[in-house]
This record gives sequence, structure tokens and C-alpha cells, in this order.
Amino acid sequence: MSSFLSMVRVTLFGHRNKGTFDPARDIPSLADKVIVVTGGASGLGEAAVREFLQHNPARIYIADLPRPAEDVAALIASHAVPADGTTEIKFVELDLGSFESIQRAAATFAAERIDILVLNAGIMPVKPRMTAEGYEAAFGVNYLGHALLARLLVPVLLKTVEIQPDVRVVIVSSEGHAMAPKGGIVFDQVKTACGGMSFTKRYGQSKVASIGLAKELAERYPLLKVAAVHPGRISTNMGKGLAAEFWLIKLTAPIEPFVCVTIEEGVKNHLWAATSPDVVSGKYYLPVGIADDATIMNKDVGLSKKLWDWTENELKDRL
Repeated sequence: MSSFLSMVRVTLFGHRNKGTFDPARDIPSLADKVIVVTGGASGLGEAAVREFLQHNPARIYIADLPRPAEDVAALIASHAVPADGTTEIKFVELDLGSFESIQRAAATFAAERIDILVLNAGIMPVKPRMTAEGYEAAFGVNYLGHALLARLLVPVLLKTVEIQPDVRVVIVSSEGHAMAPKGGIVFDQVKTACGGMSFTKRYGQSKVASIGLAKELAERYPLLKVAAVHPGRISTNMGKGLAAEFWLIKLTAPIEPFVCVTIEEGVKNHLWAATSPDVVSGKYYLPVGIADDATIMNKDVGLSKKLWDWTENELKDRL
């Protein structure tokens, strides 16, 4: 019940999507740019890919879970390149719950440039489980997998800065960070299934960590522009999956249209952070483009550094 009430609190009383950002009007030409979107095959990631396509980047990589070749072909074919566009769409297999998969995906870009990296993929598992390397699943996928991918791609990102100076990393967090356990991250439990922790707290700590990742990447790589974003209250496949496993969430279905926005609206903060000249590196933004300095990552000034050091130690054999 406490998990349900936590979700209701964030959903009903959380930040509403605001602002005048219009992707069609406000996103500049993306000509020559290369974009990578994790979780780009569905939900917010797919919406981001579709919107980026309208601005003629050179290439968009959809980095998502492995699937049969015919499904990959259908996925790519589902994205209609504008008549006057020349964008090439590619698919890269990426399982963020497997370090080996992440390393293989990162190797794909060794000779590439990356102008915009959108770390969008995410899960909210109701039942406790672990990744292939033995981390709590939400933390392992939402945070640690993305942290490894970002670290492996830093050389490519910095190489791209030499071509053009505006290189972006967008990390999708969530207002769900407010559901994290006391202290934000329980470091001595993330290498377990966190079976004694509610699924909302497990998800919340992964999103606290995502905000910390943006803060630390920005500090350590000042040539990059890094931002964490909350998409807003939206209805996605993640929410539908929760409803299938958690009967209380089904009770909220009648009010969903009144409190949630569409995916097309929710993805605006992704797009703003990826393209707006107003982004301040290292910040966490509510939708759209509203800086929020009230997270635990700002209140506990040493937490992001502790997280970075812990992460570097965990990933040292993979970097």
C-alpha cells in the first residue's frame, strides 16, 4: 500500500508540464549531427527519434533490446524520413542489464561521432530481481548500465567536440526520485535484489543516481553539456506493465487522462535538453526547462561524489 500511495503522491501532486517549448519551432537544424537514443524503440525514446527526424540529422541510432532481424527492419521502416530529409536510421543491440552488451554497443561508435546522446531507457520492476552482473535491476539498468555506456562513450563525445562544440548528454531521470529511500541511495544493498525495499523506493534510488550522474559528468567533462530531465506525468509502456502486475494501479485508470500528458508532450523535456541554448550543464530539469535544485543530490553535497567513486570502483574492470 505504501508503494501505491507514493506513486499517487508523485502523480497527483507532482510537477505539471509547463512552458512554451515547441519542437517544430524551437529545435534548430540538426544537419550533420549523429544522435543515439537508448530505449528508442518505444515510448518516450521512440517519440524522441520521430521528432529528431523532422530536423534532418545525419544519423539516428536506436539502441534497444535485441530482437529478430525482421523486427529491426520493421522498426526502422516505421520511421518515415521527411521527403526532403536524408537521415540514416540504424539499430544497435543494447541490453543495459548486461555489461558485455553495453561494451559491444559502445564499440559500435568507436569510429563515429555523437552529437546528442539520450540515455532514455528505463524499467520499474515490481518484483525484486537482479541484472546479469548482480545489481538490483532498476538501479543496474536505469543508472549503472547508462553510467557504463556514458563512460565508454566519453572519448567519442570529446572527439565530436573537436568537430563542433555543442555536444549534449541527456539523462532521463524522474520526479520519482522523491520516492527514494532515506539518504537517496542505499549503497550496501544495490548489489542485492533489495527484496526488503518497495519497488517505488528501488526505482526512486535509481533516479536519484541518474541526477547524480548528470552532475558528475558535467563537472568532470566541462566541454560536454549534460542535463538530467523529468518528462512529466505520462502514460507509457512502463505504466501499463505496472498495472498488469499491481492491481491497485489499475484503480487509477479512470483519472489517468486528467493527470497525465501524452508521450508527445512528455518528450519535450528530452528535446529541449538536447537542443536548447539555455541548458546549464549538470542541472536537473522539470518539464519543460525548469531547473530544480531541491533534490537530495543538491541537499547532500557529497552524495554525487560518493556515487561517482562507488561507480568507478564497480566499473573499473570494464572501462
